[in-house]
Amino acid sequence: MLKKKITTLLRDTLNDLDIPLEDVSVDYPTDASHGDYATNVALVAAKKAGKNPMELAEEIVEKLGNREQGIGIFNEIHVAKPGFINFWVSSDALIDGLNHLEKHESEISGKKIMVEFAHPNTHKEMHIGHMRTLITGESLSRLLEAVGADVYRANYQGDIGPHVAKAMFGIQELMRNMEKEKNKSFNEIFEEIMKWDNKDKAHFLGRGYAEGVKLYESEKLAKEIDEVNAFLYQKCAGGEITSSLRKEEQEKVWNLYRETRQWSLDYYDKFYERFYTKFKRLFFESEMVAEGPRIVNENIGKVFEKSGDTVIFPGEKYGLHTRVFITAKGYPTYEGKEMANAYTEYKAFQFDKKIHVVANEQAGYFKVIFKALDLIDPERFAGKQEHLSMGMVQLKDRKMSSRTGDVLTVDWLLDQVKERIEQVVEEGRISSEERERTIEQIAIGAVKYSVLKVGATQDVAFDIESSVSLDGNSGPYLQYAYARTQSVLRKGTDIREQILGNREHKNNLYSPFPAPHSLKVEERDVLRLLSRFPEVVEDAALRYAPNVLCTYLFEVSQAYNLFYQKFPILKSEEEIKNFRLYLTAKTGEILKNGLGLLGIKAPEQM
Repeated sequence: MLKKKITTLLRDTLNDLDIPLEDVSVDYPTDASHGDYATNVALVAAKKAGKNPMELAEEIVEKLGNREQGIGIFNEIHVAKPGFINFWVSSDALIDGLNHLEKHESEISGKKIMVEFAHPNTHKEMHIGHMRTLITGESLSRLLEAVGADVYRANYQGDIGPHVAKAMFGIQELMRNMEKEKNKSFNEIFEEIMKWDNKDKAHFLGRGYAEGVKLYESEKLAKEIDEVNAFLYQKCAGGEITSSLRKEEQEKVWNLYRETRQWSLDYYDKFYERFYTKFKRLFFESEMVAEGPRIVNENIGKVFEKSGDTVIFPGEKYGLHTRVFITAKGYPTYEGKEMANAYTEYKAFQFDKKIHVVANEQAGYFKVIFKALDLIDPERFAGKQEHLSMGMVQLKDRKMSSRTGDVLTVDWLLDQVKERIEQVVEEGRISSEERERTIEQIAIGAVKYSVLKVGATQDVAFDIESSVSLDGNSGPYLQYAYARTQSVLRKGTDIREQILGNREHKNNLYSPFPAPHSLKVEERDVLRLLSRFPEVVEDAALRYAPNVLCTYLFEVSQAYNLFYQKFPILKSEEEIKNFRLYLTAKTGEILKNGLGLLGIKAPEQM
């Protein structure tokens, strides 16, 4: 990668000048007239060496010009006040850089990284908040894999707890109402529901949860719901059942719980498939209800403390919140179950790093969790866990609440987006089957890109109309730019086969296509951007920032579209045509690969 080459050259040059400096920064100038790369290294080194920055910059440039490793890379190197160094890279070096696009080794190559994301609770519909963590977690996983990490996709889901008990109670209330309305038995109603599709079952679970929340406002019913919760905890823990529920009621609740839990999992599986995600393993809170308390109790006095009938983590000692890990009834809280989950996930994959992709409202929670685990088992966990603190996502001008049942579901959002997309993909241009597949790919791309283009820590106000725009910073705009490159290449079949089909010369594609003429500004802009792809991928991966890649791909699309509109490609002189087709092929390759790292498909036609 050119950026790394320049960084190494600068570091070696400073060593020659007896000014060792590890922190060498090389950036992209915002104004192309200031070069392809720029550095302030002379300003930083001058303070350390007690020299004039401009004079030191001139020394560095003179030394760089004599370094064998730099021969052929630069056209020009200029010094600018008060000591910046600007580099103009040769066209041949830029073209040569395009032959190493798949080499993304980095400082985390070979590291084992667990990315835990999505986390939808069972017995609820998937809302757009969970969708964001699903989308971001998948893209982050792909980026980390691209720079050489061994990635394990994990999904830790809440399938036990008060929300499940409320949903279960609410579902039974809805079914009793259906019995009266339809004059049918509970079993007949249940059999009827079993014939529904996954989406309808999930919607029914969402209604059941909202109903359960309302019923919980009654003191009498709240006690009954708490009994359901206690029974489910005891059943999952495998210990003695002390619930006051009658035996026949216990059996009914347990069977309904297992069935409805599976409804949720089947429903979520469809979304994972639709969003091109496949988890290595699903982890569940119900697996942790026995082990969590054991770990906490074993560490009372060392990490945890008794506070009345509860067990707490004394967070104030560490500048954190004090939190309950085991309730007065002996049940583990989310925090308590997290202790068991940490060990369970580590046993499944002995990670060097674990990234929790979770909403920022849980920031305080994770600080406590990480500190407790560091104290319990520093060898396994100390310094190995991070929280990628996700901003919230809402539809523009609308709020949502699962408690009231006003949930913006992913189903609903995708349906809305697909309606708009159908107006973009013209009928008749491609087969009906291909058209439906293309519409789905564009819709998923529109939704994903709208989420990913915003920094992970920032809130997202999702705007349906702008998400499908072909004129702005949107997924469909990038997909259309790719489709345009493929349309051009289909018309230049011979050169396309030579470029893309001749795989044995994959790493020497530039050789038959040196810049055949003095490059136009628009051609060089495209070339310069394309050569940065590996650098951008590494930057996005190491910063956990898919938005960095989004910005880059948008710039590539804009630059290529400007080049396409301004210059003929297929009608150019043969040598120029071949080079421009090569540039088109490489643009398509990078757009497709880049979209793939975002978890977005690139349709061949739109």
